[in-house]
Amino acid sequence: MLTETVRDTVLESEWHPVYIAKDLKEAPVSVIVLGERVAVFRAASGSVHALRDLCVHRGAMLSKGRVERETLVCPYHGWKYDGSGACVCIPAQAKTDKIPPRARATKYHAVEKYGLVWVCIGEPTSDLPYFEEFENADYRPLPCGPYTVHAAGTRVIENFTDFAHLMFVHGGLLGHPDYAELPDFKVFKEKDRVYTSDVPIFQPIAHSGSDMAEGTTYVYVKEVFRPLAARLSKRDAATGQTLWILLTVLPVAEKECTVYMSVSRNYGFDVPDEQFIKFQDTVFDQDAWIIETQKPELLPLDLQLELNHKADTLSVAYRRWLIELGVTFGTT
Repeated sequence: MLTETVRDTVLESEWHPVYIAKDLKEAPVSVIVLGERVAVFRAASGSVHALRDLCVHRGAMLSKGRVERETLVCPYHGWKYDGSGACVCIPAQAKTDKIPPRARATKYHAVEKYGLVWVCIGEPTSDLPYFEEFENADYRPLPCGPYTVHAAGTRVIENFTDFAHLMFVHGGLLGHPDYAELPDFKVFKEKDRVYTSDVPIFQPIAHSGSDMAEGTTYVYVKEVFRPLAARLSKRDAATGQTLWILLTVLPVAEKECTVYMSVSRNYGFDVPDEQFIKFQDTVFDQDAWIIETQKPELLPLDLQLELNHKADTLSVAYRRWLIELGVTFGTT
């Protein structure tokens, strides 16, 4: 389904996750970024490319075609487009004829990072940051998802920043109502991120492979480093066992998004990777249903529209940062 293209000059210049890298193989795929249909493909050389999912000849979807060596072949008339968007072959014309300069698809920026394929439909204002825990194979980074959520991506990120829901939405797993009181913590703001100080949280079952059968207190640090991308670490202060989670959102429409995650660790390498992925599936399923019920659907940036509590310090900092950046998509 093609949605209406969203105009947000900030998010158009952002990198958005569109696919799990290891799953992008011989066939091209179609994704929607801010309402724009994009064809993503992996060339025979291994490089990833993104083009507007539209053949300039007669409007066919390029993603319905096939990859031939370094080109994407339109399924309608066989026009071949290279990774730059240039048409390099029109089968219906003589090989000696020049290909018209206008015969080219719109090219978008594409890159692989953290085990995901990312696309920017504008001009990127910055590169994705380097996070060793998601790029060093020694930490066993694992892509999770994708998860479809019928809600604004901003609501998903804000939920990720929230500590006080752990004891109720994830009660018995990531928190317990008897341990709902939060300690005071600080929030710091830099140009490209907002993040917390250490926040200790008691958790009955903190994560797969933990040495603590009865649960223990884990030290959290949460960070939002792009408008629709965040990460956290949760560390057992006694053992140093640490789980890292990166959560990032593909904005499909203002009230629909696709969520991708990556998890990594410095422990439990004898535990099957699938167990960690299943754990994240369970946790996010618990989050998704409540995010989809929130009203208003779009994230209010006027801090007077909802009651804020001191437990919401990171959430408030996130909303203020969105205002500063000029993000309008997914907000009200």
